[in-house]
Order: sequence, then C-alpha cells, then structure tokens
Amino acid sequence: MIFIIGFMGVGKSTIGKQLALQMNVNFVDVDKEIELSEETSIAEIFNERGEEYFRKIESRIIRRLQPNSIIACGGGLPCYNDNIKYINDKGVSIYLYADESNILKRIKKNIANRPLINDIKKKDLKSYVKSKVRERSDIYNKANFTINTNNKSETEILTQIHSLLNSI
Repeated sequence: MIFIIGFMGVGKSTIGKQLALQMNVNFVDVDKEIELSEETSIAEIFNERGEEYFRKIESRIIRRLQPNSIIACGGGLPCYNDNIKYINDKGVSIYLYADESNILKRIKKNIANRPLINDIKKKDLKSYVKSKVRERSDIYNKANFTINTNNKSETEILTQIHSLLNSI
C-alpha cells in the first residue's frame, strides 16, 4: 500500500488518483470512504459527532483497506491514534509537502468543503495554517519519502514518486 499524506490542499487526492491509474491499482480517498460508511458528509460528522469521533473512524477505515492500493489520507489522519506508525508498518508513506503560502492559495479556492477551516475568518486563516502545519510537521516528517510540491506540476510530482518507488 502507498499512503499519501500531508496538509490539506497539497494534492493528496489528485496525485493519488493519477498514481493509481498509472500503476493500475485501486485508489482510496479516506475521506470519501468515511462519507460512504457514515452516509453523511465530513462536515456533518464534525458538526454532529465532533472531531474525536471522526478521528476514530479514520483509524478504523485505514485498518481495513485492501493491499495494493493508493490511499489519500486526510490531512490530520497520520497525527492521531498512532496512525503514522500503522501507515509505515503496512506500506510506504509519501509526504506531499507545500509551504504555507502555497497551501493558502490552494485551500482558499474550496474553504466550504474543509470542515476544519470553514468557520475560520479569512484574516485568521494564515495564522491557523501556519500553526497547524508546524504542529503536524513532526508527524508528516516520519513519512518514508517527502516530495516538495511547491511550483511543481502534477506530472513532475508523479515522475518524482515513480522514481522514488523504483528505488525501493
């Protein structure tokens, strides 16, 4: 299994889908799997049941996934319930890194679908992203590989991933 991790907006789902197509394997977006299993949106889960409940579901979902899959993990997934250890024990982890300014540009386009930030005022978004990225970076840096996505095309990122995977 290949687990794609990183902060929201770095391209985990986009890159994961393309990688799965190129490798002819199953693609799993953990957030989509949660919505299917809970029959509601991530935003509703956060609003009705809270983040702790959501994090438990994330952990349960990744532990029942099929081998030979590319998995796009939610941004916080590796940071809870010892998930990063599980991820690294069960497969290869790839951290898609982007700096805070690139993250901000990307997430501003789709704030409504991001439950952790949809209630944050625009003026506070930069400090929130900066704080969360710093808080999570130690966990993200436990990934087997890190790819800097700043100013790179999907093709460049995918080429770099293939090169890394061919080296193991």
